[in-house]
Amino acid sequence: MLASSTFVLLIIAIVASRKRIGFRASAKLVLYGVVVAVLLYGLFYFGYQVTKSSPVFSQGISAVYSLGSTEPSWVIAALLIFPIGPGEEAFWRGLVQRTFSDKMGPYIGLSVASIAYALVHVPTFNPPLILTALIGGLVWGALYEYTKSIIPGMVSHVLWDVMIFVIVPLR
Repeated sequence: MLASSTFVLLIIAIVASRKRIGFRASAKLVLYGVVVAVLLYGLFYFGYQVTKSSPVFSQGISAVYSLGSTEPSWVIAALLIFPIGPGEEAFWRGLVQRTFSDKMGPYIGLSVASIAYALVHVPTFNPPLILTALIGGLVWGALYEYTKSIIPGMVSHVLWDVMIFVIVPLR
């Protein structure tokens, strides 16, 4: 269901942006994405080590990992690679953040998009997931603002997702 809804968000972002989404790519932008993904994973690894003894955090993290526990790892990885990571970046950074930044300035655009990205996770009632969305939104939003391209955020988001959910999960 997440993959389907994210695919819809990707289509909305592409249609609504009318080629202004920032798909400009280069080796340097891809490298930014890789470096930010690794640093972000390190931040979450450290955060996990600090909070894993907290029942709220340990239960919340377990709940996130249990969502995909019935699917093979390759299926989860494939859906994270497309459409989930790129779809979220195209919608939240390429459409929402860019729109608010154009109207209200880069700091407000980044803040509004990051908070909105976190707020859509509130119905899960999962504090670690909501906090993760806020931190990820701020980092990927700052990356988008710095580079003016959606590519580094897509690379970072996909790589971080695959690392945290498939390759080296925090369990």
